[in-house]
Amino acid sequence: MTSIRHLGHAGFAVEHAGLRLLIDPWFHPAFLGAWFPYPDNRPLLPEVVAGRWDYLYVSHTHEDHLDERLLDRLSRDTAVLVPRYRTRSLQRRLAALGFTRQVPLGHRETHRLGPDATATMLLDTSHKEDSGLLLDLGGFRFLDLNDCNPPLSDLPGGVDLLAAQYSGAMWYPNAYDYPPARMAAKTAAVRADLMDSLVRKVRLTGARRYLPSAGPACFLDPELDRFNDRERTIFPHWEDVAADFAAACPGVEVVRTAPGDTVGALPGPDGRQVPPAPPGRWLTDPAGYLADYRERRREEWQAYHRGEPAPPTAEEVDAHFDRLRRLNRPLLADYRGQLAVEAGGVAWRIALGDLAARVDLEDEPVDPGYTIRVPPRALRAVLDGRAGWEEALLSMRLALHRDPDVFDLTLLSLLRYGHQPAQTRRLVHERTASDETVRRAGLRLQRWCPHAGEDLAHAVIADGVVECPRHHWRWDAATGACLSGGSLPLRVEPEPAEPEPEAVPVPALSTEPAEGRIP
Repeated sequence: MTSIRHLGHAGFAVEHAGLRLLIDPWFHPAFLGAWFPYPDNRPLLPEVVAGRWDYLYVSHTHEDHLDERLLDRLSRDTAVLVPRYRTRSLQRRLAALGFTRQVPLGHRETHRLGPDATATMLLDTSHKEDSGLLLDLGGFRFLDLNDCNPPLSDLPGGVDLLAAQYSGAMWYPNAYDYPPARMAAKTAAVRADLMDSLVRKVRLTGARRYLPSAGPACFLDPELDRFNDRERTIFPHWEDVAADFAAACPGVEVVRTAPGDTVGALPGPDGRQVPPAPPGRWLTDPAGYLADYRERRREEWQAYHRGEPAPPTAEEVDAHFDRLRRLNRPLLADYRGQLAVEAGGVAWRIALGDLAARVDLEDEPVDPGYTIRVPPRALRAVLDGRAGWEEALLSMRLALHRDPDVFDLTLLSLLRYGHQPAQTRRLVHERTASDETVRRAGLRLQRWCPHAGEDLAHAVIADGVVECPRHHWRWDAATGACLSGGSLPLRVEPEPAEPEPEAVPVPALSTEPAEGRIP
C-alpha cells in the first residue's frame, strides 16, 4: 500500500510497504512572523510530532520548509535525506538540532529506502540552494519539486504525481513602490511566468497528475493584510489559476487537497485520487476564514511586535555591510553601485565594492540604485543575526524602490547570499566560466543562462528575442543585449553556415558488369 498525505504547503507524509517518510513539515510562523500556512494545518501537528518516521527530507533552509520548532520535537533517530549543497549550511543546521544520521545526496544521486523504494535528489545547479525529490515507490513515481527549479534538461520523465509551486514566493514586485497601473502589469507578468514554468515542468515530466503545493502562504499580521489580496499580488490560490492550467494541460488530472487529505498511489474506481468532500470554509468564505485564523493565532503574529528593539546605530550598519564586503570581494570586484537603507527616520548610504568606495571618497554624487525602507525592528533582527536579508525581504515587511527599474543581480545576490560566500563565488563563476554553446533557430548562444544557469536549449526564440524559460529574462537575438529581467548580456551570434562539401569526382558509368554484379 502506498499513500501520500498532504500536510499543507510543501509538507507530505509518505507511506509505502511499512516505510514512512516526512517531507518539509511546516507549522509555525516564518520570516519574521509574517508567513503562516494556508489553510491552517495546526490540527495535524500532534500526530506529526508523535509519528514514527524512518526518513525526514528537508528541501532547503527557507523557514517555510525548515521549521526548526517542529523539528526540535521529532526523534533524533530519524535518518535525514539532505541535499548536498556547496555551503553545507543545511547539514550544519540539522546537525545542530541533533539530526546526525544524515544521508547527503548530490544532484541526481539515488538512495535506496527499502526493497522497492528509492529517493533521487534533484538540485537547482545554479548558485541557489533549492532541491526536489523523486520517489520511486514500487514503480509509482512521485516528484516533489516544491520551490525548486532544476535544469529543465534534468527533469525525470514518467512521473505519476507531481507536486510543485504555482503561486509566488518572492517579494517582487509587490514589495516595490510602483504606481497601481505599473504594479498590476508587473504582477500579471509574474503570474503568467509562474504558470508558464509550471506547464513546462508538467509537460517535460509527463506528469499524469498534478498536486498544487508550496503556496500560497497567508499573512495574519494586520500590517501585512494587503498581501492576502488574491487578485493584486503574486499569491493567487489554485482556484484563481485553475482555468489557465486546464487550458494548457487538458489531459492532466489536478489533485486538489486540504491539509490532511491522503492521495492514494492508484486511482479509485472513479479515477479520483482524493475522495470528494464538501469544500472547506477556506474556499467558500476565505475572508471569514482568514479573520478567524488571525484570531486563533493572535499570540504568534503579535510576538513579532513585542518589546522595544534597540535603535540601529550607524556603527552597526557600517560593520554589517563591511563584513558582507569582506566576504564577497570577488562578487563586488568591479561593482560601483550604492545602496540606501532607511529605518525609523534615519537613512544610511552604503558604498558597495571598491569602485563605489572610490567614487564615494572622491565626493562624486552617485544616486543609489536601490533604496530599502526597513522597520527598525526588522533591521535589528538582521544586525543581530536572527534573520538574513533574504528572510527580511520575504517577510514583505520591507519596502523597496529602484531607479532605474532594472534588477541588480550583484546587489540582490549580496543581500540574499552574502553571508554564505560559496554561493556568491558560484554566481561569479556562472557569469564567465562556461564556453559551451547550443544551436537554436539559426543562432549559436551560450548554453547556460547568465542569471541562474538554466539550460537555454529550452529557450523560447521568436521575433528576434531569446527568452529564458526559468525567470523569463529576454535578450536581443542579434546583439545579446538584455531587454528585460536584468542587465546581464547574453553571448549570441548567427550560427555559421555549414561548409559546402567538397565535390567528389563521379566515375563514368561502365557498360561492363563489375565483379560479382548480376548484370
